[in-house]
Amino acid sequence: MDQKGQIWITRSLNERQKACAQNIGLGIKEVALTKIQYLNFPKELPEVEAWVFTSQNAVKNLTQTTFTGKVYASGKQTANALKEKGFEPKSGDSETALSLAETIADDDIRSALFFCGNIRRNELPEYLAKKGVQLKEEVVYHTLLEPKMIPAQKGDALFFMSPSAVESFAMMNPFPTEIDYYSIGDTTANALRKKGVQKINTAKEASFEAMLEQYTTENK
Repeated sequence: MDQKGQIWITRSLNERQKACAQNIGLGIKEVALTKIQYLNFPKELPEVEAWVFTSQNAVKNLTQTTFTGKVYASGKQTANALKEKGFEPKSGDSETALSLAETIADDDIRSALFFCGNIRRNELPEYLAKKGVQLKEEVVYHTLLEPKMIPAQKGDALFFMSPSAVESFAMMNPFPTEIDYYSIGDTTANALRKKGVQKINTAKEASFEAMLEQYTTENK
């Protein structure tokens, strides 16, 4: 495969993700535009029928593993993080928070606790409120924006793995049409559309590996 241009990753990768890119012969450059600050997990939690997670970051410091209610997760990575903690989470038909909210409502859950970050989307809380679900929130991590200039050129690819990264990028960079944009999911893609990006390559699954697979397929 002839690499089309520089691949810019807008967050820090773990060693497994870096190895994945190297194994398929791709050169990448990381420019983290956000930073996650994990908070101490609350020791006392309200009694509810269900716990809800839409980000694997919310699972990071989870210490209570004796919850006997239902546990819900949006996205495979979040679900896998919960499985490593000993839970068997239930997910929606797709990897979006709205799909998860529909599943929670369909299960006739009347009260739930949403573990989230300080910057969270409104789709899930708003949908559950309309369905009469009493939703409480616990902020267990903060997303900090760290905007930087990225000297992307024609033919380069920008990988966005969160709406926050899109917002951080927009603070110091334009969105040129000659750049290829890749998003990890529909929510991130929608954030790019709001910035005027017309063509967005959205991964079939919400993972960095799926984004790389799509890139290699489209640039053979």
